[in-house]
Amino acid sequence: MSENTPSLSAYFGDTTDSKADNDFSSQLVEKISVLDIDEPKATSQSEPNVCRLFAKTPQQLKDPAASFFDLIGTSTSSPNAPTGMLTDLGLPSSEDAYAPRVAIGSEADRRRDAWIPSEKTRQVLIASATAASGTYFPEREMLTMPGVLLEEEYGDSVGETVALCLGETEASQRRAFTANDVTQDERGLRELVQAGAYRSAINLTGRLLKIYGQGRGRAGHPSKHSPHSLQLWFTRIALLVKTKAFQLAQAEAEPFGDLDKPDLYYQFYPEMFGGRPGSIASFSFRLLLAELPSHCGKPKESLTKLFSLLATVRHMLKNLKEGLCEDGNPAEIGASDRSDSIRLWTGRETRIMHSIINCALAQKDYELAMDLLGQLCDRDGAPKDSLLSALGRLHLQLGDVAGAEVCFKEAKELRGSGPPNFRELVDRGLISVAQNAFTDAFACFQEASALEPSNVMILNNMGVCLLYSGQLKEAIAVLESAISSNSVQGLHESLLLNLCTLYDMESSKGRMKKFALLRQISRYQADAPAAILEKLYG
Repeated sequence: MSENTPSLSAYFGDTTDSKADNDFSSQLVEKISVLDIDEPKATSQSEPNVCRLFAKTPQQLKDPAASFFDLIGTSTSSPNAPTGMLTDLGLPSSEDAYAPRVAIGSEADRRRDAWIPSEKTRQVLIASATAASGTYFPEREMLTMPGVLLEEEYGDSVGETVALCLGETEASQRRAFTANDVTQDERGLRELVQAGAYRSAINLTGRLLKIYGQGRGRAGHPSKHSPHSLQLWFTRIALLVKTKAFQLAQAEAEPFGDLDKPDLYYQFYPEMFGGRPGSIASFSFRLLLAELPSHCGKPKESLTKLFSLLATVRHMLKNLKEGLCEDGNPAEIGASDRSDSIRLWTGRETRIMHSIINCALAQKDYELAMDLLGQLCDRDGAPKDSLLSALGRLHLQLGDVAGAEVCFKEAKELRGSGPPNFRELVDRGLISVAQNAFTDAFACFQEASALEPSNVMILNNMGVCLLYSGQLKEAIAVLESAISSNSVQGLHESLLLNLCTLYDMESSKGRMKKFALLRQISRYQADAPAAILEKLYG
């Protein structure tokens, strides 16, 4: 698929990752996308809960030399391309990438950092900018005072599990990748994230935040903020979400609120930024904090925050179209710059809508999700074929096979004649699954796998189809081949959970095969989700 083509997970993301009480031992696979279709009527209620389809492709890093902050977020190379879930840790939109700034930024900096502060915050910013240096001190409640709450650094959970299951001798052979193995700066953080050593990366963010007086034990103490310190916090909280430490992420994010306090704006530090306007916090950080409650089982709170963001962005777009700056000031902006600003903020409006769709699905508000998908389809320049495909998959989740077929047909017509592409083959497979035609679904996914041989999720789909066709050993062989053909990407959480469950179903001796997987993880992975380690140990 092209880089600008939305993946389904952008619209139907990891909606169940937020369930802290997920019973992994009773599931065949953790549900993480719209491809989790309702069980057929003929399926026994005693069967394990199955996420039959899992079509989300892990994003590949295009530029290993990119700033480490570029590793947090998702790629949005066009205004209409969606953002995925923050837990993907793929490439972010370039407008949010951190780079050292001069005192007065370029037009691109101004455009990217624009935001409308609340009236109370605006008054504080005016007072701060007009007061003599060092003479103005706002009320304490108007300050952002974050601090690291994790009392001890994370250890090597994979090594601990290896020692427990396989013995200290095997554990001693593992070479853990820790924060001590890299330079204590953003380059080292980038290396850890790229290696998938997320827990070690969290440890390093704690050390780096200590430099800003925001480390362990500093919560509630005033400190200055900068683009670098806030990007460190963005990175840390995104990594906590990635590792499913949702409650800790929520607790450490609490001091930031909705990122509207005066000390999070450049104007609050005239001696540092020379009167430069705008928000120090990136837009992606705002989006992350708005989405965070949904990971903690509070999707309604996330919806409230996301709609507030959407209202602000639409107000900014209205200002731009009326000849004003984003924040409503009557500053002069050239025609080309105004067009670029409208393009940027229209893209950000779209990103918020994608997040709202994910939250709506988390609380099963399908009407809202369909309404927003319809609005996106009606936009000029929107990837209508991909959006129609997403809408079709939503119909399938509702059990409306006929409605899904209509959407898929319209999407195919928009793509034109020619052999079916990857998305179309997956759509066909979805229809077959909804009709309990697992043999036909397997054939569709097999064709899709021929187009994208490295797509581990399609191999996972094929394995699940074989299982529901009564071919357990063949299903195991397909999932094992996914790991053997790609020792790094193949060790994906959902595929491993599936494979462990199939081992249990195959034989009482499945424990030894699980230990073989643990050895594979120890050899090729810097980190592993707790759900996987629990499953392997169990």
